Amino acid sequence: MLIKIVDDDQTFAKKIKDIVYDAFKNIFIDYSIECISSNFEYQYFEEGDIFFLDIDLKEENGIKIAEKIRENNFNAIIIFVSALNDMVFDSLIVQPFYFIRKDNFDRDIKITCSLIQNYINKNHRIITFDFNDRKTSIKLSDIIYLESFLHEITIHTSFDDYKYSSSFNKMMLFINSTNIVRIHKSYVVNLFWVKEIYKEEMILNNGITLKIGKKYRQDVLKKYKEYLLKWCIYFLII
Repeated sequence: MLIKIVDDDQTFAKKIKDIVYDAFKNIFIDYSIECISSNFEYQYFEEGDIFFLDIDLKEENGIKIAEKIRENNFNAIIIFVSALNDMVFDSLIVQPFYFIRKDNFDRDIKITCSLIQNYINKNHRIITFDFNDRKTSIKLSDIIYLESFLHEITIHTSFDDYKYSSSFNKMMLFINSTNIVRIHKSYVVNLFWVKEIYKEEMILNNGITLKIGKKYRQDVLKKYKEYLLKWCIYFLII
């Protein structure tokens, strides 16, 4: 697990690092924290799992850095840390995990670390199933969508596809995640991977477009709205 803190104020970056280190030392077996306070070249952001980003950097805009991160890393957890509270709406374009206000830092950072702990425990758990006569384990967060044809399900992940003999109902009970939603008789989607959603279709972060079945539309829109409110917008009313 690689955590990167991006802030041109080195003292503040170290403050975040110390708090994050203490918060996560009992969660991750193996993790490292890097602070980047200058030379904000995009290649420094090609790798990483969790990013704490200041928005108003002297040499760069934090939201633009986040857009570059999203191009290569759909699963990255992005947290903005900024004194510019009015930028919160602009930041939503990159689906941030949270927005920490520097004028309310102590409270917001505690909330953020707690939410990350819950998120990691829930979404980075491992599921194991039989594939080609052997046990295969994948992280729940790596599942993009499931596709059903006859009595076979294809599990599309961020790195490979797996075919599994089962039904959607059994598979969803097995996965047991509110982020995994039925959108069509043939498709189940991980909402984390949704880039855009319309009345009749949705576009995923990997460019795939999937149809939304008529009988599922209302429920899909409701659950996606709840998902966004839960992970992106709820901090506006705190």
